[in-house]
Amino acid sequence: MREHFRKALANIIRHGDTDIFPFPFERHLFEEKQEESLKILEGYHANLEQSISQSPPLTLVKLSQVGYYGFRQATMIEPFWNTYFLGLVISIAEKIERTRINEADKLIFSYRYQWNEEKASLFKDTTWIDYKKQCVEYSKSYEYILQTDISNFYPRINHHKLENELKRIDSTDVPSRILKLLSQFSGTISYGLPVGGPASRILAELALNHTDFHLKSRGIVFCRYADDYSIFCIDESEAYKTLILLSEKLSNDQLGLQKDKTKIMSCEEFREIHRFLDPKPAEDKTAEEEQKLLNISIRFDPYSDTAQEDYEALKTAVREIDIVGILSREVNKTRIDQTVTKQAIHAIKVLSEKNKVQALSILLDHDNLITLSPVFTTIMRATRSIYEELDENGKELIDNSLMHLFKNKSYLTKIEMNLNYIIQILSVRYTSEKETLFIKLFETETNHLLRRQIIIAMTNWNCHYWCVDVKNQFNTLTTWERRAVIYSSYFLGDEGKHWREHNKNLFSKEERLIRDWSSSRKQANRKVLA
Repeated sequence: MREHFRKALANIIRHGDTDIFPFPFERHLFEEKQEESLKILEGYHANLEQSISQSPPLTLVKLSQVGYYGFRQATMIEPFWNTYFLGLVISIAEKIERTRINEADKLIFSYRYQWNEEKASLFKDTTWIDYKKQCVEYSKSYEYILQTDISNFYPRINHHKLENELKRIDSTDVPSRILKLLSQFSGTISYGLPVGGPASRILAELALNHTDFHLKSRGIVFCRYADDYSIFCIDESEAYKTLILLSEKLSNDQLGLQKDKTKIMSCEEFREIHRFLDPKPAEDKTAEEEQKLLNISIRFDPYSDTAQEDYEALKTAVREIDIVGILSREVNKTRIDQTVTKQAIHAIKVLSEKNKVQALSILLDHDNLITLSPVFTTIMRATRSIYEELDENGKELIDNSLMHLFKNKSYLTKIEMNLNYIIQILSVRYTSEKETLFIKLFETETNHLLRRQIIIAMTNWNCHYWCVDVKNQFNTLTTWERRAVIYSSYFLGDEGKHWREHNKNLFSKEERLIRDWSSSRKQANRKVLA
């Protein structure tokens, strides 16, 4: 299993543990203390029951905004246990992939497993946009399209049915270990996958395998990406019949379709809605800016051997497109096109300094943020990625815009996930106004990830008076916060040293590794960022 745990660590180091939450600082610990981290994971595997008792696999479940008025629960698993979980799933991921409909059939586009050692990536580069483009192509040969998705998909996946599927493809004890962890994550409820990480995505694809083959075996032409289905039909009658079939097959797995998102439309109407996805090269003078944008890949791997060349090529491609103009048009709509807007936000990274600030001025305008609320966390991630590249005026623009959200008591700050991303950005630079805000949030919020972000920030700002007080609460804090306090103790001089010596027998093995890592970080004068 060591090799599978190594891959899990490598993937998390490069790509993070989820694409929903801000990355926890353990990601950097894994990179700098890989061998020690591997030993902890191997210890879990050698005695799973004892490890669960001694270091329970804790989770944080928070709401993440979906669309304008919807929310879904997302799960952050304690980083060591998340890595162990991913390692288990990686160990059988190739077997799962072999049971799925062949990728060459161009039916299933989500999370096609293929380990890439150079990129430390788990999946091939097919995206939701690739799925939609194939739908546009299929639509040219049919009259009607049925579009639907599964209601509350991850939380409703049945553990017993998933266990049966896993045991069909793997005869080791890995399936029972996976189910043991799923039971821990769900609070012993026998259904639900944690939303957000790649391990769950691989398992979710297996959960839909039966339904996929039922459709394919009947000659039905369809595309699926995760829980989204697009099915192509010659007339409305066939579309309704297929809808009934799909509903029946999903119900066998205790799943159902979202009534509000299920619709049958003409393929002509579908193509008009998705006209930006109809491929046209950037040099085509009839192509709209949005069309050009969606037909370039914004993905950039800074670890690649050709990173510099790739970056320059991406920069050249993006700068031929009016990104600022696209964003201006989107914020003037009643509802944004999320696909276009997200792609434009991702492109900001390679804009000129002047255009970066122009784009941020649009994105962080207080009125525009309401219109852009479905992509708020995407905006925050992009903002954090360029924050330190900006001059003082650019940083002031960001800080003032985010602090204004608190002054105006914006509802965007009431969504815990948003709050985590906002605090991550505000933590970079100190002001007394931020210090006052952070103390208030620490005292009023119960979000453990937020509280530990604040401990890290206050430590980096040398707010010793406050850090000493939090240190004295160590025994009443959760695992998430305790690790931040251990880091913080290295900024308290002899007081911190005496405290660590006095409490060393209270530290878990994970906390002892955090302690040693924090020590080496402090000696190298490398701060941990919130």
